[in-house]
Amino acid sequence: MLFLSKRLRSALFVTLCTLGLFCANAPDLHAQRPDPNAQPAATQLIIKREAIHPISPDKFRVPISLAPTRQLDIRSLNEGIVQNIRVQPGGKVSGQEEVLRIESAKAIKQLDRAKANLKVATIRRDLARGQTGPQAQANLDLAEAELDVAEADLDLAQLNHDNTSIRAPFAGEILNIAVTVGTFVNEGDLLMVLRDSTELSARIPVDRQKVKQGDTLEVQLDNGVAKGTVQTVLPLTNEWQSLRQLIDTAAIAVVVIDNKDRRFEDGQTVYSSIVPRQSVIEIPNTALKNSETGTRLVQVLRDNLVRDIEVELLGAIGDSRSYVAGPFQSDDELITESSQVLLDSTVVMPATQANTQTAPATPSNTPQRRTFNPDL
Repeated sequence: MLFLSKRLRSALFVTLCTLGLFCANAPDLHAQRPDPNAQPAATQLIIKREAIHPISPDKFRVPISLAPTRQLDIRSLNEGIVQNIRVQPGGKVSGQEEVLRIESAKAIKQLDRAKANLKVATIRRDLARGQTGPQAQANLDLAEAELDVAEADLDLAQLNHDNTSIRAPFAGEILNIAVTVGTFVNEGDLLMVLRDSTELSARIPVDRQKVKQGDTLEVQLDNGVAKGTVQTVLPLTNEWQSLRQLIDTAAIAVVVIDNKDRRFEDGQTVYSSIVPRQSVIEIPNTALKNSETGTRLVQVLRDNLVRDIEVELLGAIGDSRSYVAGPFQSDDELITESSQVLLDSTVVMPATQANTQTAPATPSNTPQRRTFNPDL
């Protein structure tokens, strides 16, 4: 049997007691070790929000496009048969160039008759000059008046006959031809359409407080941007009256664009900065925020997610509210106030719901999960 000294036995007893305490507390130490997959504790916050009622942009939109400042419907000034068409659609013509000819027997006969009447009136005038007596002067005056009428009739008949040759009143291109060779046309029937595309124009809704006659205005097109001059500013037409709901000072600017270099095309779509292209809602001005890029945005609650919505500021409603346009959804809730800064894609849930649900683990880069009072 091994005998230990009294001092050695005391040291061994203290060591065994210490090991016993460590083993007894080992489960508690393990329970306090953090779980890397545990859901972060929810942070309580207060969100004030309001339902939105998106208005479709179709309520405010009317198609706008570029059009030539000079475009003319060329119509027949005679009745007759189309004899010759000298151009094709899209063809270029110069000023006073003949583009079509009409064969009109009526115009020919009227010209022949007018020439004959002039001959008769000339003979009567000559005979009246040789008369003597008290009625001689009166007969001469009457003959000269009849000669004046005959000359005027001849001029009219000649003009009518000349109108059987259809000429372009200005240089341009033929947009459309409405007849074919052999077509019988009456006076006033459409023959073709002539346009001059070297100068284009558009009637664009603007804010008359910001746009004046003579201003240079950038026009947004379906492909690029054009610069034009504001020729005049007119009142809103009936088709644009719905814009008054958004902007009290809306008006129509007639913008003229130099197109001698043929950069732009007749019919290109034009957009107005005051006509919304996305859903429109009414918001309190306190809900507007500035993004890092300088644009304006608002925050909405969408399916328990905070979403940053970039918006276009339209018009003011008094001093405290405004209309904005953006990609809103009908079930969005506008966040008007929050007790904490909310980042885009932050998950938020009502506090009562968060207390009863056990959410799955989230990666470290997932936004913090927060709860809010649903009654506010």
